[in-house]
This record gives sequence, C-alpha cells and structure tokens, in this order.
Amino acid sequence: MLNSAIILEASSKCKQKLEIRIGKQLDQATVKDLLIPSRWYAKEVGYDVECVKRILKSFYCNYARSDILGRITAAELVEDFLVEVASDVDLNTETLTLLAEMSISASVGTQRSSDGLYRVIDVYLDKHRFLTESEREDICSILDCHKLSLEAREHASRNDRLPLRVVVQLLFVGQLSLRETLTKGREGCDDRLRKVAAREEEEEAVGVAGGCEEEVRIAMERMGSKVMELERECDMIRREIQSGCCGGARKEKAGMWREMKRKFGCTTSVINCDCHVKRHKKVHPRH
Repeated sequence: MLNSAIILEASSKCKQKLEIRIGKQLDQATVKDLLIPSRWYAKEVGYDVECVKRILKSFYCNYARSDILGRITAAELVEDFLVEVASDVDLNTETLTLLAEMSISASVGTQRSSDGLYRVIDVYLDKHRFLTESEREDICSILDCHKLSLEAREHASRNDRLPLRVVVQLLFVGQLSLRETLTKGREGCDDRLRKVAAREEEEEAVGVAGGCEEEVRIAMERMGSKVMELERECDMIRREIQSGCCGGARKEKAGMWREMKRKFGCTTSVINCDCHVKRHKKVHPRH
C-alpha cells in the first residue's frame, strides 16, 4: 500500500500513517516490502532508505520489550534489507551504520550471532573498495567479534577486505574461544573421570560388603556345626555319667553284702556256709 501511495503521490500525512502501520507490524513484513524505490524520495540511492529508517523508528516506539521473537524477526529483516542495499555504491557509511545499529538494538538481550552483520559488511566493503583503512575500521566497529560463529570467524580471518586491526582482533577472539573450549572439555573430562571413579568405588564397596556377608554366613554355619557337635558330646557325657552312677550303686550294694557275710562268717558258697555249722557239731569217740 505504501508503494501505491508513493506512486499515486498521496499526501505526506497519508504516507506517514502507512509507515506507522508498517512499523507496528514490522515482524510480519518481508524484505521485498522494504525495498521501496527512491525516485520519490532521496535521489542518492536506489532504494528509499530514509523511509525504512522512519519505519524502524515507528517499530521501536511501539514494540513490546517482552516480545523477543518479534524483535529477533525485525533484526533479521533489517540485516536482509541491508544485504540487498549494501551493493549500492551510493549508500553512504553513515546510513549503513545507523541501520545496522538499529538491527543491533533489536537484538539486545537475545543470543543472536553477528553473522548477518558480517555478511552486510563483507558485501559493502566488496562494493566500496575505494574506502580508506580508517573508514573500513569505522564500518567494522559495529561488528561484535565475540558473537561470530566459528565458520564466520574463520572466513573473516582470511578476508583481505577487512582492516588488519579487525583481523588481529578476530584471531585473538579465536584463541580465547579455543582456550575456553579446551578448558570446558578438560573440566568435562575430569567430571566424567570423577563419576567413573566414584561409580567404581561404589561397586567395589558393594562387592566388599557382599564378600563380608558371605564370610559371616560361612562362619555362622561353622559355628552352628561346632555347637551341634558340642551338644552331641555333652549328651554322650550325660548318658555316661548316668550309667556310671547306676553301676557304682550296684557295686556299692554288693560290697556291703559281702562285708556283712564276712562278719557273720559266711562265704560266698553254700559249702563254706555249711562248714561253719559242722565246726560246732559234737563228735563222740568210739569205745
């Protein structure tokens, strides 16, 4: 509708209202919606970048800070738009930097990488090779090297269009990232080793406990066998004592009976008993 209003030469108030409506729904727009020809506005670029700046300002004035997904979508949309217009040789560095900073502002508080901005800078430097080293450094100042992915950082470190200072910074960030990765890997390896050692100690403790239980069980069985054996021996001794007491009583009674017969002058045989009577029989002599 905005393109139609521009073509039909609608009033500025009408176009302003349309820009505000677009800004409120920027997360639903596409890059094609933002590629507005500049023939009715600025003459120095192929697309009306000033109109896009007004739309972005409307978005920032109306968006909800809690809508993270909407902000990320808007930031990606601006980056895709900049990739399209960065090849225009008439696009000045101030306008590019301002739009890029708007995209960065929309990404605050999110985990988005800077790969999109790096792509914008790479295209812009490729189409603007006449820029001085200082101007290229100003363009690259919007790039956060710490938020580049590994692939983008490797590509940038070999990119001869980037200023030397930026390349050195990228290499330094790469070294820091590698060191952090190695440190985390070492810590993760140490954690795994500690877990394995703890698990082995636990298994060993369980095995030792199981072995102790087995030894106790065997000792108890042996002790039970010895107790049973002692009980049998005690029973045998008890029976022997009982039988011995009875035999002793009989022997004692027999001994007393012999002593009484001896006192009365009797022997153990009947003949011996009769002889005692014969000794008292009177014998008469023959005439």
